[in-house]
Amino acid sequence: MRTASTPVPTPARTSYALLLAVLCSLNAGGLFASDINLPGVPDTAQAFGAPVASVQWTFSAFMIGIAVSQAVYGPISDAYGRKRVIVFGLGLFVAASLVCAAAPTIEVFGAGRLLQALGAGSGMVLGRAVISDLYEEKEAARTFATVMPIVGVSPSVAPLIGGYLTSYVSWRAPFAVTALIGLTTLVVMVTRIPESLPPQRRSKHLAATLRGYPRLLTRPLFWAYTANLAVAYGGYFGYLAASPLVFEKMGLATETTSYCYITVSVGYVAGNLTSRALVRRHRIDRLLWTGHGFFLAGALLMLALGLSGAGGRWGLLVLVFMPVMTFGNGFLLPLSMSAGVTAFRTTAGSASGLMGALQLLGASLGIFLTSRLPAGDLFALGWFVLAASAVGGVLFALFLSLAGRERAGDDTRAGDAAATATVTVAPTAPLTTAATLTTAAPATATPLAAATTAVGERPREVQEAVAE
Repeated sequence: MRTASTPVPTPARTSYALLLAVLCSLNAGGLFASDINLPGVPDTAQAFGAPVASVQWTFSAFMIGIAVSQAVYGPISDAYGRKRVIVFGLGLFVAASLVCAAAPTIEVFGAGRLLQALGAGSGMVLGRAVISDLYEEKEAARTFATVMPIVGVSPSVAPLIGGYLTSYVSWRAPFAVTALIGLTTLVVMVTRIPESLPPQRRSKHLAATLRGYPRLLTRPLFWAYTANLAVAYGGYFGYLAASPLVFEKMGLATETTSYCYITVSVGYVAGNLTSRALVRRHRIDRLLWTGHGFFLAGALLMLALGLSGAGGRWGLLVLVFMPVMTFGNGFLLPLSMSAGVTAFRTTAGSASGLMGALQLLGASLGIFLTSRLPAGDLFALGWFVLAASAVGGVLFALFLSLAGRERAGDDTRAGDAAATATVTVAPTAPLTTAATLTTAAPATATPLAAATTAVGERPREVQEAVAE
């Protein structure tokens, strides 16, 4: 029996460092490819003789492709294995990146961006599922917390790299770079990384795997983690969408605004590293509440700054306050994704895909809502982030409570069934109490602990039965 922190043995030819590098590339590749072209939008529009709005639309197409692909790749990988699906997606990503780099028209460019997203989605969703395949709950959380800083930094680093490539080479150069990164990852994936989902653990039929989505959607524990992801992404991307107008109102030059996002990434990375250090000593639910606390603190600081009417240099305090919120996201995002995927291990691909799609839906909703705010109004943006924090905390508490009740009901039904079985077999079998057939969560456990005791601390066979 493996414990909660014992990794699944992998072939000697695959080092942990190499595996981490591939996982970072898979998980961060989509967001990196999405944002690397941001500085080149004007040049791209000029090259095609198209309106800037037409080029901006390709970013929406990319987000749609990422969301759709995550929902599709997950169940397919549960049925056919992770590696072949990742290899297919990486191949599509490389080909589509080259199409974007050589596109003769805006229509071909837009199609290439959509296909690029459809390919990148395989790495984003299945990179998470691979971690779930290889590690139990707490070690998976530590691995997520190692990978997620790279994911968090990628949206900030990508525009900086893309800006230099566009300035010194061409707007097409960023797509050649993404193709090279994708090709390198593809070669390593094919030659060095083994399949993480053995045949005996795969779903037998794809149709049965797809039916896992309705089951997931009825589980409160799934929604507890997914709500964290959707709200954290919604608040973050809502801020990203509205902040350029805030910075413009403060009088910042356009070429300097891209550097303003570095502090946001620093906060996120710091939160990731801190949660990684703490996850072995503390319950995940406690750490998630810590993340919510920092999210709320950052929102209140932003609201106070907006209420003060501070502008100019004083307004730049938002660059100090916003990282407080993203520090909380450094807890919420990796720990929620890790716990959600490992809690439903037998459908990890489906769970990862559905959680990723709903996470991006939260981001889209955040962008939509902030687009309705008064342009450049920091006070209104502060209210938005505060509302996101409040909604996230309430949903997390609600679904945790429901998950605890669901688990308590399962234990009660198991006890009743065991008692019935005892009465039936009494003439021919030794007396067996319900306590020997089920392992209840400690009486002092929190709702999440009660809901996940069976997931993180029991043999895999029991974990899979509970998850399903």
